[in-house]
Amino acid sequence: MNGALQTGGFALCIIAWIVSLIAVFLPEWRVNDPRGEIIEAIFLHQGLWARCVGQATGQWQCDDWDAKFLGLSSELQVARGLSIMCAMLGLAGLALSIVGLECSACMQDNLHMKSRVSLVASGLWITSAVCIGAAVSYYAHQIAAAFRVSNFQLEAALGTGNRPNVWVFGTSIFLGWAGMILGVIGGLVMLCGSFHNEEEVDDYLERTRVGRGVRRMRESFRESYRALRPRPAQKDVDYV
Repeated sequence: MNGALQTGGFALCIIAWIVSLIAVFLPEWRVNDPRGEIIEAIFLHQGLWARCVGQATGQWQCDDWDAKFLGLSSELQVARGLSIMCAMLGLAGLALSIVGLECSACMQDNLHMKSRVSLVASGLWITSAVCIGAAVSYYAHQIAAAFRVSNFQLEAALGTGNRPNVWVFGTSIFLGWAGMILGVIGGLVMLCGSFHNEEEVDDYLERTRVGRGVRRMRESFRESYRALRPRPAQKDVDYV
């Protein structure tokens, strides 16, 4: 295992996970475009868990959505589900990374299993990043589709005074994409540094006191097995 690659990838994954959590809880998934409205001093912000109304004076008022899951729009249901998966997978990846990192004191007597734990943690980090990326991408697709429809409605409403709300990307969309990119890169870097190397095991057995004890125990078991193993009977061979 390569401790430098593991640590660097783990640091990127932690940063990506924090950025993703900020994107999940920030009510900035979509915001209204006030250009062309009669009153441009009112700002509408919507997130996965709350929707807010702000004014140019700095006053903000937020309230939760009327439904928890059922009854919400499809983009909110999908984004909420994937965001929860992102948070849970990242938490599991964090727990396994603490055990599987080379600098950790856990499982030092079984480096092969430690490498496997680190590989699983890397996979969890990558999956977590993909989840938040899928969540913001699907939500952004719905915003883009609604934006095109709003433009047609806006052209039809010219002169009537009934201007529909036009929604654009919020800050959380870009934070989610940044978290996805950092998470995938960090997970791949950590994955590359987590592969098991037999030469490292031999070096560990020579350098440390525990390793030397394990090596002597191995040799003792091998000698005992050789002494107890029955030898094949010699057959008389007639070469004539």
